[in-house]
Amino acid sequence: MNFARIVAMSDVILRGHVLNWFWRDRVTRRAVRSDVISRIIPRYFKRYLPAAAAVVEQPVVKDDKNEKIFTIWLQGEENAPALVKACYRSVRKNCRQELVVLDEKTLPKYIKLPDVILEKRRQGKIKNAHFADICRVELLYNYGGFWLDSTGFATAPIPDWIVKEDFFVYMAGKNVGSPYSFMQNCFIRARRGAYLLAAWRAMILDYWMHENHSFDYFMHQLLFKTLVMNDPRAKKYFAKMPHVDQDPTHMLWWSYQNKPFDQKTFDDVTSGAFFQKLTYRGSDNPVPGSFADVMINKMYKE
Repeated sequence: MNFARIVAMSDVILRGHVLNWFWRDRVTRRAVRSDVISRIIPRYFKRYLPAAAAVVEQPVVKDDKNEKIFTIWLQGEENAPALVKACYRSVRKNCRQELVVLDEKTLPKYIKLPDVILEKRRQGKIKNAHFADICRVELLYNYGGFWLDSTGFATAPIPDWIVKEDFFVYMAGKNVGSPYSFMQNCFIRARRGAYLLAAWRAMILDYWMHENHSFDYFMHQLLFKTLVMNDPRAKKYFAKMPHVDQDPTHMLWWSYQNKPFDQKTFDDVTSGAFFQKLTYRGSDNPVPGSFADVMINKMYKE
């Protein structure tokens, strides 16, 4: 472990935990930790900015009619939980683009990662979540199109205002999950040649070529933050990208999952975004007649 990493990790522990006084309420302590992480980790990640600076810009390829939606379930679609299968049905029902579900066997046919990264994954140094983060960026770099997590439940087509963008991600917002992550990568729109994607990819690969462990669960998002806050070209393109909070994509599941299903409520809540982010944990036995039950077991079935 390099000295700079030790210093950064120690700083996070000291400022985010030790000096984050225990008598503070839970919300305040969490806000303090988030603020510490959002400042210290991107400062450490600046060492990977030269990889982005070395990226040679390519012409953006506009081939919207042939673009696909990519997602991954490493064990294979046939072995996915019922909730994930319901999400796939929803995408195939509502989105115009073809859904491509990749797994351990099919991924190598689509992308080629450096041997050192594959070896670190075999050794357990790169966990599945961060491996999927690497793969989603690599897929879009090679093919363009869209990434949607396997727990993304589509309720409408991808809007034209997103399709027309060369690159788009939702911002983290303030009301959902961990705002310090800056942006979310559960949905990514990127055309081939988009500089923001190419430069972000370069930093992600450079990180994993040199390091053996993740720095934070949201480290790839924080690499993106480091990029758009410091790289002049990235700043320019990021300023042009619509900045939309992820909050509308998280409005349904956490508020209504176990409540009795109501079509009007479903339509009203989902009208603000084309998909809703779900989670398959705890979804094996949904409450009969609930939103979860209807979405998983009844909706969009032929």
